[in-house]
Order: sequence, then C-alpha cells, then structure tokens
Amino acid sequence: MNNLKNIMFRCENVFLVSCLLWGLIFLIVNPPFQAPDEPAHFFKMWGYTQGTLRHTIKAGWSGTELPESIERIYKFYSQYVYTNKKIPLIETVKYSKLPLNKDNKVFVKFIPTSYTPLSYFPSFIVLWVMKFLSIKPLLMMYILRFCSLLVYLSLTYFAIKITPCKKWLFLFFSLLPVNVYQSVAISTDGITLGVIMLFAAYTLKLAFDDSIVKIEKQQIIIWDVLITCIGLLKFTYFPLILLYFLIPKNKFASIKQYFTNFGIVLILNMFLIACVIVAAMSAKGINEYTYGKNLMSGFEVIKKILQSPLDYIVLVYQSTLFLRQFIFRNIISSIGGNLIMIPNFASNLAWFLLFLSCFYKSKTEDLIDLKIKNKMLILTILIFCYFLIMTSVYLVYQMTVPYIIGIQGRYLTPLLLFFMLLFNLKNICVKNKIVPAILTFAAQFLLLMTFVIIIVYYY
Repeated sequence: MNNLKNIMFRCENVFLVSCLLWGLIFLIVNPPFQAPDEPAHFFKMWGYTQGTLRHTIKAGWSGTELPESIERIYKFYSQYVYTNKKIPLIETVKYSKLPLNKDNKVFVKFIPTSYTPLSYFPSFIVLWVMKFLSIKPLLMMYILRFCSLLVYLSLTYFAIKITPCKKWLFLFFSLLPVNVYQSVAISTDGITLGVIMLFAAYTLKLAFDDSIVKIEKQQIIIWDVLITCIGLLKFTYFPLILLYFLIPKNKFASIKQYFTNFGIVLILNMFLIACVIVAAMSAKGINEYTYGKNLMSGFEVIKKILQSPLDYIVLVYQSTLFLRQFIFRNIISSIGGNLIMIPNFASNLAWFLLFLSCFYKSKTEDLIDLKIKNKMLILTILIFCYFLIMTSVYLVYQMTVPYIIGIQGRYLTPLLLFFMLLFNLKNICVKNKIVPAILTFAAQFLLLMTFVIIIVYYY
C-alpha cells in the first residue's frame, strides 16, 4: 500500500495526471484559433504538407494556399480573438460538420513564422496524414492540439523524473497556467518548453548527480543534441549553451575533452542558427503585410543597433520599465489574445509558490550547492537571452512607438525556471512534508481559475 502511495505521489506522476486532465479540458473549452498565434502556426504546418519550407508571396503579401473550408473557419473565429464577444456554441457544432474539400483552395494572408520543421514535429506529419485522409478541418485542429499536449507531457515527465534536485520547482513551474494552456495550443511553445526543461534537468543531473563520477561519450552526445534542438526551436534561448560550465571539469576524461566538446557544439550551433536567421530575415512579403513598406530590413536594424549599442541598451531598459506590470503577470498566465489573464492576487500567489518550491527539498533529492560563480553565470545567460528576445521583437516591430512593443511574458516563461535557481541556498531549505500538498493543490486552483476565466470570457 505504501509503495503504491509513493508511486502515485511522485512528482512526475502528479504532473502527468494534472497536466493531462487540465490539458484535455483546455483543449476542448478553448475555441479554435484563440490561442496566441495559433492561425500562423497551423497555416505554416499546412505549407509543410505541401512540400514547401517557405510561405507563398502574392502581390507582395505573405500567405499560403488553403482549403476554402479552413478559411471560413478561420475568418469566423478570428473576429473573437481581440474582443469580449461570446462565441455561440452552436456555431462550433456547425463548423465541426464542415468537410475539408481540400481541392477547393484560396489564398490566405498571414504572418509566416520563421520556425523550422523541428518546431512542429511530429504535428506536421500528423497533419499530412489527416490531410491525406480528408479529416474534417475542425477535428484536425483538436487532434493537433492533442498532439502538442502529448509532446509536452512526454518531455516534461522525463525532465521531472531525471532531475536530481528541485523536483517540486519543476512540477509547479510545469503546471503554471501559461504552460498548460500553451501546451494544448497549435503552437511551438509546448515542444520548446518541454525540450528546455529536459535540457535543464539533464544539465543538473550531469553537474550535481553524485552517481555520475565520469561523463561518458553517450551523455555528452545527449547534451549536445538537446542544446542543438533548443537553438533550432528558438534561437533566443541559445545562450543556455553556457550552462555547460555548470558541469565540473573533473567529470570529463581531460580538460582538452571538456573544452573541445564545447567548442565543437558552439560552432555547429552558431552556424545552424545563422542559417535560420538569415533565411528568416531574407523572406519577402512579411513586413509588407504586417507593418507597411517603410520599415527597415532586418539587416539594417541590426546595423543600427551595432552602431549605437548604448542607445539600444537604454531602449531595452526603458521598454522593460514600461512593460514591467504586463510581463510580471503575462509570464504566469496568457489566455486568448493576451487580453485576459488570471487576477493579480493569483499571479502573486504563483510567484510566491515558485519561490517556496525553489527552497523545498525532499528526502530523496540531492542538495545542490550553486556557488557565486555559478549564479553569475546563470544571471549572465538570462540577461543575454532577454536581449535576444527583445531584439527579435524589435526586428519586426521596430520604432513604431518609443518602446519595443510586441513582447509577451510567455516568451520569458522558459527562463523563469533558471531565474529561480539564483535563489538556491545550500544552508536554507524547507523540508516540511506539507509543502508538496500545498504546491499540488495550488497548481490545481490556478488551473481551475484559468478554466473559469475561459468559460466566462468566451461563453
């Protein structure tokens, strides 16, 4: 009986049950095309099923050829994204019966994403199969959402399972409303966050698991593959490669192997990321559709930043102050078109419990000692990532207002896990057995609140 109880209340199993339950609920109650950028991700995947890695340009506009049935559904639901209008449930029932008719195509304008096929794996393969079988378009959307959920569940489950420490921090972080909500959207967020969590857990394992005396070649390869995936999924998180230096040198066969491996994976990733960035900035039709023809190209913007780096640092600082309240809340909760979030008191509660989970240590966990140099390394990585995120947004929005706009708190959410590690203190930890119960029930409360908000807002 005790063994069964221990299995049920293991962190990874608590996550699996909670995330699967609430993920399925959000998958159903969140209307189609309401999650942030959901149409663009769906349309980009559709382009992959047509054998192209690029979007289509017509008369200077970016877009793709889609079945007319999908366009009808998109036009109907897109009118509700940035309003507080209620969505008639009868309309969803009606559109669920609409056949695909994949040969009846129209050109649909949209802002194409710069993500690689890896960001949509295996969803775009599932979409190709559904397209071949002529599955009804609305059913396609729900199946793709479920596929995204399964990817997030799998990656995060193993992340929580293998981390030698901070399991309850991983658990509570993974169940934040924004993470569960985005994991069941047609998006890249689920796979990106899942890989980052797995990478974080594996790095902590290599660095602080006492059972790993010497790192084997296979373990190095796994680490290299994970950081390469992060760079290809979203290059703004690539500075996480510097977490390599959390791993002690004495765990490698030699100092030469230690630095050689890092040099090889660094050069390879910089080359791959540079190819992706150049391809994205060279794409035609994006700016024309989105923000007009008078904006500078991405290359010109980068040149401007390099010519006046101090001015750009000031701009980032001022933009951060301007958006600080929005980011503080949006990093915890993001529903629909970012117009609705959980209340302030719930956001504050989530932040408090994140700190509590950071200090909690169970009997089975290792006690890690992050020295000042380790924390300075993590802080440097976070700053570097933040500037990359702001710059990637600036490349698109540029100086349309005195601040860099367009940034969403969820872009920073993956960094929150590493930010919490800065508060790790070896001599200060909480061991009260009631803490796991508090974190588990609080996570359910925040997710229940998110569910209620979705229902009230849309229905």
